[in-house]
Amino acid sequence: MFFCRRLVLTGRGFNNSVRSFSSVVKKDPSLSKLDCRPLALQARVDFLIRLGDLDTAAKHARLSVQCTDNIICINQTCQAIIGAMCEAKRYKDALDLFHYFYRETNITPYFGYLNHIIKLHLDQGRLDDALNVYDSSLANDVTEALISKGLVDAGRLDEAMDRLKPIGFSDLSSNMCKFSYLSSDVCKPLLEGLLRQGDVEKVNEVLGDVLGSSHVYDDRYDRVAIFSYTYMKYWFEQGKEEKAMDCYSLLQLGKLREATAVNALLVLFLKYGKKTEAWSLFNEVSHSEEMNNFDENTLNIMVNECFKIGRFDWAIQIFYKVKASKLKKPDVTCYRNIITRLNKQGILFEAEHLFEEMCSDRLVPPDVSTYTSMIDAYLKAGKTEDALRISNKMVDAFIGQVAWLACL
Repeated sequence: MFFCRRLVLTGRGFNNSVRSFSSVVKKDPSLSKLDCRPLALQARVDFLIRLGDLDTAAKHARLSVQCTDNIICINQTCQAIIGAMCEAKRYKDALDLFHYFYRETNITPYFGYLNHIIKLHLDQGRLDDALNVYDSSLANDVTEALISKGLVDAGRLDEAMDRLKPIGFSDLSSNMCKFSYLSSDVCKPLLEGLLRQGDVEKVNEVLGDVLGSSHVYDDRYDRVAIFSYTYMKYWFEQGKEEKAMDCYSLLQLGKLREATAVNALLVLFLKYGKKTEAWSLFNEVSHSEEMNNFDENTLNIMVNECFKIGRFDWAIQIFYKVKASKLKKPDVTCYRNIITRLNKQGILFEAEHLFEEMCSDRLVPPDVSTYTSMIDAYLKAGKTEDALRISNKMVDAFIGQVAWLACL
C-alpha cells in the first residue's frame, strides 16, 4: 500500500496510482468469480469509471450479459460505460460496446438507450448515421431533442418540423399553444431554426400564444421560460438588447419550478454583461420557497462568476449561504468546483476547510479530481508532507470502497 501511495507523488503520474487501485478489483484476470448481480456489477463499474480506468470498467460491464433480471439496472451499467467512453472521445470503443450489448447479445434495451450513440454521430457531423440508428419505439425526450437539434443545425428545419406531424402538429400555425406540451429541449432547436431563417413573425406567434394560453399551467411554465430564453438569446445576438429585456419582462419568475430555465437565463445574462439582472434572478430563486428551481449548476454558475471578478470571499459566502438554505446536501460537483478554483488562486486555507468538510460527510466523499486538486495545490506550494498526507487519505478511501464492493 505504501508503494501505491508513493506513486501519487512520483514522476510516474497519477494515472499509475489509479491503475494500482483498479488492480485490487481486477486481480482475477478471468473475472469468472466476480459477483454479477446487477446492483453489485453496477457499483463496480461506476467505481472504476470514477477512477478513470475505463478499460477495466468495460471488462466488468461486459459481464452484464450474464444478468437476467433488473433490466433498468443492467441498462444503466451499459449506458454508463458507453457514456464514459464517449466523454473520453473513445468513440470506437463506445461503438464496440454498444454493438456488443445491444446487437450481439440478448440485453433488452430501455428507453433512451440510443442517446449516446446518436450524440456520438452528431458530434462527428454524421447526421444520416444518427437518423439511421434512431428508433422511435424506444426514444425519449432526450432522443427527440438530439435529432431535432441535429436536423436544425444541418439546415434541415423542414424535416425537423415534419417530425411533429404525427403528434398533432400538421398545421403549425393552428397548433401554436401545443408547443407548451412538448419538451423544451425538443422545441428549443426548432424555435432557434425559425429565428435563423428570419421567421420572427412565426416565433412571435408561438411565444405570444404560449405566454397567453390558459393551457399553460404552473407545472408547464418552465417550458415557456425556455421559449423566452431562446428568443432573448436571438435578440442579444442581434445586438437588440432592449427587445431581449422586453421578452424577459413578460416572464413570471414565481412560476418557475425547475432549475433548467433559471440556469440558462443566468448564463445568458452573464455572457451579455447583464450582471445586475443575473444577481437579481439568483437572489430571487435563492430566497424562494420553491426548492426545485435551484440546483448544483445554479450555485456553480454564480460561484464561477465571483472568481471571474476576483471576489473569492463572495464565492465562499454564497456557497455556505446556499448550503444552509437551498442545497442542504450539495453534491461533489459543488465542492469540487469551489475547491479547485480556490486552489488555483492559492487560497489553500479555505480549500482545506471545504475539503475536510467533504471528508467528514459520508454522503459527499471527495472524488479523484478533488483529491488530485488538493495534492497538486500542496505540491505547488512546496508542502510535500501535506501532499503525501492527502495521497494517503485518497488511497485509504478508495481501498475502503474496494472492500465495500467486495462485500456486495
